Amino acid sequence: MTVSNTFNPQESPVCLSLIACIFACSVLALRNKRLFFAGLLHPVTVSRKKEYYRLVTSDLIHNDLVHLFVNVFALFAVGSQLEEYLRSINSQGSLLFVFVYLCSCVSGTFFTFLMHRKDFEFSSAGASGSVLGCMMSFMILQPYHIAFYIPVVGGVINMYTALIYIVFLIVYQLRTANPLVNNEVHFYGALGGIISALIIKG
Repeated sequence: MTVSNTFNPQESPVCLSLIACIFACSVLALRNKRLFFAGLLHPVTVSRKKEYYRLVTSDLIHNDLVHLFVNVFALFAVGSQLEEYLRSINSQGSLLFVFVYLCSCVSGTFFTFLMHRKDFEFSSAGASGSVLGCMMSFMILQPYHIAFYIPVVGGVINMYTALIYIVFLIVYQLRTANPLVNNEVHFYGALGGIISALIIKG
């Protein structure tokens, strides 16, 4: 079964609510540095102070507006269609979307935490890993679905959306030297999305 490219907000309520939450939390954190540092994924703090909530809150905050808008747009473009597709094949499709997103989020932050639990200088923020996980999940479930359109180029299918997103993140990181954007979260977030998609397909 395929999903239409026509946006229907009633078919992606969880994704839209999540976008609103991410946007609100990020803007608040950018205006309040104390809140920002309290939500960061800082593995040493997670390990020493048992602040495991950071594995989730780091997904809700961003280092700057560019990073925030890119992730929100990517989540809207792909996440809303992923939820709509899951709702079209299962009456509990929105819960399946939550499953995919949480698997991507926790996989990305947990394994990054394990790798850097003794590195005091390391910290991370942003929903890139979770968004990439949703992209990978949708790619496996609907590889030839047109995710979005690029002027002149035309439609971009799911098989290429994750690659385009990764390239953009690398360019963004190189141009801004943003230390809070890291490839470990991207890789493990993508892995969580792949695993969740295989579970759904199975």
